[in-house]
Amino acid sequence: MSLEPAPLNESALFSRRTLLKAGAAGLVALGGSSVLAACQGTASGTGSGAKTTSLTVGIYQEPDSLDPAATGLAMVSMIISHIYDPLIWWLPDGSGKNVFHPGLAKSYQVSKDATTYTFTLRQDVDFHDGTHFDAEAVKATFDHIADPTTKSRSARGALGPYTETVVVDQYTAKVVFSQPNAAFEHEMTGIVFGMQSPAALKKYGADIASHPTGTGPFTFVDYVAQDHVGLAKNPKYQWGPTVFGPAGPPKLEKLNFKILLDTNARYNALRAGQIQMAMNLDPDTIATIKKASQFKHYDMPSTGQPYGFPINVDKGPTNDLKVRQAILYAVDQKKLNESVLRGAFTPAYNVLTPSTPGYVKANDTMYAYDPAKAKSLLEQAGWVAGADGTRSKGGQKLSLDILIQSANGFDLPTQYVVNALKEVGFASTTKSQPFTTAAASYNQGVQNLSAIFYYDVDPYLLNNLVTSSQIKAGFNWAHYRNPAIDAAIPKANAIVDAAARTAAYEKVTTTLMEDAIFLPLWNVSGVYSGTANLADVHFGPTGYSYYHAASFT
Repeated sequence: MSLEPAPLNESALFSRRTLLKAGAAGLVALGGSSVLAACQGTASGTGSGAKTTSLTVGIYQEPDSLDPAATGLAMVSMIISHIYDPLIWWLPDGSGKNVFHPGLAKSYQVSKDATTYTFTLRQDVDFHDGTHFDAEAVKATFDHIADPTTKSRSARGALGPYTETVVVDQYTAKVVFSQPNAAFEHEMTGIVFGMQSPAALKKYGADIASHPTGTGPFTFVDYVAQDHVGLAKNPKYQWGPTVFGPAGPPKLEKLNFKILLDTNARYNALRAGQIQMAMNLDPDTIATIKKASQFKHYDMPSTGQPYGFPINVDKGPTNDLKVRQAILYAVDQKKLNESVLRGAFTPAYNVLTPSTPGYVKANDTMYAYDPAKAKSLLEQAGWVAGADGTRSKGGQKLSLDILIQSANGFDLPTQYVVNALKEVGFASTTKSQPFTTAAASYNQGVQNLSAIFYYDVDPYLLNNLVTSSQIKAGFNWAHYRNPAIDAAIPKANAIVDAAARTAAYEKVTTTLMEDAIFLPLWNVSGVYSGTANLADVHFGPTGYSYYHAASFT
């Protein structure tokens, strides 16, 4: 399915504002699959004919933070999209095209130079703690993101050149940027910009992650480390996006996210009825799920960066361009996806997924699988093969330190990559760490290859991934420093015309490919396996699942 963002030209902006003022309506039906029809099956519950009003989703990671401003995990964003609401939604319409829909803002205006975004807010919304939603909440939310003490992982980079939020009146907020920020029109729809209660931010301060307080369809109940995140129905909810169905609170009384790091544990829990939806099962299990009538599998392609390995340009031997290029030539992504991932995903050959503006299809063949070319490059770089095939130079072995994140789907693919690299003369050591520990290690640069995948709705995601400002505390785990790229990304972000902006990002991504700072493996998508009787789950452009209208048949 295509998830191309709508054009950013002035006439399109006007039509969106008109749409928002009118109030978009209709059911999401992306290729007939985004609104999931009721599946046949027996609903769980107690008593004859009873249906459960509780849904449990098996997740694959421990949350890093439940503060949308601080988290760096896509999985957490999916969870908290049920606690928080964005100002504006960007979701599929009946034709499958992603369009803007009213959220906590009824409409918005963008200045011609994209330096100010003015929001007209709903007047009937309260936070879960009873605090009334208004322009002060918008200001508190964005100021919290920009505050260095928040230690934001994703939201701050996505926010761009933020200056301030001006409270024009109680229900009008103007978000101001120091430079044109065309990306904000899409980025503002991300849940990392979910509106937070200003009273809760003030009351809990640095501990706000333990007290997430939004306006969403579910309220926070508890988070038990290594066990679950529990949510309960918000009976006052009346402001969800109309593409999810009629206004009103969710049908589910409870929504729980069960932390099951092991894929077999998630599958067994699904089979036993302990959970009704499982994320990211292993490829062999997915093949089984697809054949079982009592289950249904969902694969929703996403915009963003593929699963892959950022290659550290600061640490030897990957500080040599020829060595990095050899790594890319040595790996056959097609075979990886056929033999290891069992066709559950699509091979990736680029720094962006195909549905993301800035993706250049021609670059997919820049490093077409060619082990002979890899060996030749290593020879040119002075790495000579020994009797066992492992290369060395000046008495130093050609060895890579590979650090992956535990329970993140990289284990088997990493083994495949290690074997592929061994064939051309690399030796490798592989270690795994939990996300927060691994992220700190990546920022320190202890690794040659790290592991990443990144869901986002705009090519401005490259600001978080490759600019030099993101090396010490962000997601630039390649430790890539290129002043030309540092300048090109904000320049591209200042272009309002969609075609010209995309062209500018295409030049950026081509340079990144030429510099060989990322080994792509497979494209990101939302991968879920659920019971056949789970109905009305919705999906967004990043593959996140929404349970606002979910129920059991």
